Amino acid sequence: MSEESKLIPMFSQNKTFTTEFRGVRYEYYLTGVIGAAEDYLDLCNILRSATQQDEVVIRINSGGGSVHTGNMIINAINESEANVIGFIESDCGSMATFIFLACHTWGVSDAAEFFIHTCSYGNWGKESEVFSQAVFMRKQVDKMVRTRYKAFLSEEEISAVVKGEDLFFDADEIMERLEVYAEARNEQGCGDPSCTDCSEPEELQSRTLEEIIKEAVAEALESKFPSPVAEKKAAARKKAPKKIVDSAEKVD
Repeated sequence: MSEESKLIPMFSQNKTFTTEFRGVRYEYYLTGVIGAAEDYLDLCNILRSATQQDEVVIRINSGGGSVHTGNMIINAINESEANVIGFIESDCGSMATFIFLACHTWGVSDAAEFFIHTCSYGNWGKESEVFSQAVFMRKQVDKMVRTRYKAFLSEEEISAVVKGEDLFFDADEIMERLEVYAEARNEQGCGDPSCTDCSEPEELQSRTLEEIIKEAVAEALESKFPSPVAEKKAAARKKAPKKIVDSAEKVD
């Protein structure tokens, strides 16, 4: 095996490879049924240990599996400082779609298949216990589907999935939807109010201190010594007619 692609000895029983990159580029093969959480500790450890200079590629060929395990992997992706890339080798269904969409960037093969449906589960016990569990799961699944497929699916499609409809997409359809999904997620930001990269408008982030000072001085001078053009605009605004709402008119 070449030096460019070597199996990490400590993960020899799992599915992780690494090649040299800016920092380190990890490749993890998420294949088959997503099973017990303890089988994915190496992936979660890599995601949380990787630095900003690293990349983690999760290559997916899975029809889904355990929701609890999938949630653990998604938490690790959200906490990762590395650039996490989701790549669909062929099959990506059910819980695997949530993991894919949680990644920071994406790629798909020509043979990619994307399968979306509501979850399947079963429980046993006294009738009251089964009913309570079913009601709780209904609420959890509804929230999960609406949150994680938002912007990737339309509201109508999300409602259809919650009601039990299955959706299938090929590679071209996946990529088209990812463009909309990525744009929506970028507009939403990271959700951290202390993050200046997300909370500040883009034009403010790119300005230098000198530009900000010049703009502030210009605004101060304009307010104290308005230009003839500004005075004409202000006068025009004062003369602009205002819409009068009749007292009998209903205003929403």
